[in-house]
Amino acid sequence: MNDCFSFPDGLPLDRSASVPVWRQILSDIEFEIRGGHMASGQKLPSEQELSRRYGVNRHTVRMALLKLADKGLVVSRQGAGVFVTDEQPEYRIARQSSSTELEQAMNDAAAGELIASYRRPTSHYLAGLLQIDRGGELLVLETLRHAGSRLLSYGYHYFDAARFGGIDATFARLRSLTATLAEFGCRRLLRRATWIDTRMPRKVEAAALGIDLDEPVIVLSYVDTDGEGRPILFGNTVLRGGSVRVRVETA
Repeated sequence: MNDCFSFPDGLPLDRSASVPVWRQILSDIEFEIRGGHMASGQKLPSEQELSRRYGVNRHTVRMALLKLADKGLVVSRQGAGVFVTDEQPEYRIARQSSSTELEQAMNDAAAGELIASYRRPTSHYLAGLLQIDRGGELLVLETLRHAGSRLLSYGYHYFDAARFGGIDATFARLRSLTATLAEFGCRRLLRRATWIDTRMPRKVEAAALGIDLDEPVIVLSYVDTDGEGRPILFGNTVLRGGSVRVRVETA
């Protein structure tokens, strides 16, 4: 579908707001795309048309379009215009989920990078989630993983250090969490729980994901178990805001 999209009337800009005008334009267009009003492959109005629509210069419109492209929502085709991209990746959470499709794609791509590994005392909360002694140690892996050419995730993976000693070196060698856990005898992962939240990024996360420190991130925290229900790891997956759609299936 290449029909040019027409924006509805009644979308004024608040020029007195602290939010830059280009961000307001970005929000308008993002709303239309994420709300299903613009189909994959549909063409956006030209920069000139959008400038006239919003009463701003083309540089302001161009900034909004560049940020939309950074989010993976639109793509510019030289000589043809700007078009809505294909549907975004989904982080699918199902009742009988074996991890998630998105996590599986990241794990199996063998495109992971070990950013850091270290030990820290087990907190009361994590000891309960992982069913380990409070006086034990956690082995933490910080990773950057890829799924496709654009999607990145910055991850924190917390393991029982007594059970998974050396897992950091194995991950650095294999670059895949699935393959790494298989070497430790964990060939099947089941998702016990997932928590979805947002926050501002840490400096290391912003640098890795290529975003500004004032750009919110999605944080997916989860517990994975083996086939017998024994907890294996607690993780935090940090994603650039707007880079995925979280889909929760109840049946």
